[in-house]
Amino acid sequence: MEHRHKQTNGKTRKRPGAINVIIRDIVLFAIALNLFALFHHVLPRKMQPVDASRYTSFTPTPIVSDLPASSSDPSAATPAPSATPIPGDFSATFPAADTGANALYSYQTDTVNIAINRVQENSATYFIADVYVKNIDALKAAFANGKYGRNIYDFPLTTANENHAVFAVTGDYYSARSQGIVVRNGTLYRDVPNTDVCVLYNDGELKTYDSASFNLTEAIARGIWQSWSFGPPLLDENGGKLSEFNSTLTDRHPRSAIGYYAPGHYCFVVVDGRQKNYSIGMNLTELSALFESLGCKQAYNFDGGATAVMIFQGNVINQPYKGGRESGDIVYFT
Repeated sequence: MEHRHKQTNGKTRKRPGAINVIIRDIVLFAIALNLFALFHHVLPRKMQPVDASRYTSFTPTPIVSDLPASSSDPSAATPAPSATPIPGDFSATFPAADTGANALYSYQTDTVNIAINRVQENSATYFIADVYVKNIDALKAAFANGKYGRNIYDFPLTTANENHAVFAVTGDYYSARSQGIVVRNGTLYRDVPNTDVCVLYNDGELKTYDSASFNLTEAIARGIWQSWSFGPPLLDENGGKLSEFNSTLTDRHPRSAIGYYAPGHYCFVVVDGRQKNYSIGMNLTELSALFESLGCKQAYNFDGGATAVMIFQGNVINQPYKGGRESGDIVYFT
């Protein structure tokens, strides 16, 4: 059977060739891929906290006493009761004296003591906030726009003011990633492990882990107050400085980090950088050495770069790179 082409104005209309079909399919696929990326990666998505009850089956290992078995003496078998500290209550170690004497900025109350100083050395300018809390619930975290989810962010100063924060630093920018353990103010929001994790327990201890050594079930059984997944950890298990890090951003940059002395006693460091003749920032080796010199037992790197911001009483007190940028969360005190 003979096939004929239709004639239009004396010319033959040819059917689309294979190359045109391929090009059309590529264009359609690209459009579909961009739409998927828009909805999955760009547009904000509010999500619900994870049901933590699945982790409650863990039974902590009983503590075995080193004391000898009790004798027949009733007084030895029944020791006099003693005061037991409430987890998260640091009243016994909370300073009675003013910790902000001669500090650049100071905030002293009967529940929170904050003293902030600025240091300029080795071509870097950085701010150190020394913080004591009487109870663990004074160390809070907040999400941008008051919502947990992907691609939700706002300027840290806005988030701080919305939460009436007297002091705040930027956190780990959890909303830019789909992985990382996220616990905020005792609520588990995401249980997808990442390479590094920092945990602040209800008893006030702060510990850092790599993914191989972290057990979420055990951590939840102990009681997590906050967790962050950015990293890397900045000190070894004995509080010593490190020379190797699980990070590719090892050059001198603006930095933000948390340090731990003892339950109820913490510090926050924000380093300005990328600003010639003012501050070029710190590399991770320098930041690690700083926390060792401060006497911290543990320290953990938060999101840095233009995100690194320190806020005190409604003002940004450092000089963020390019004026700072939006972020997904803050750590703060009211």
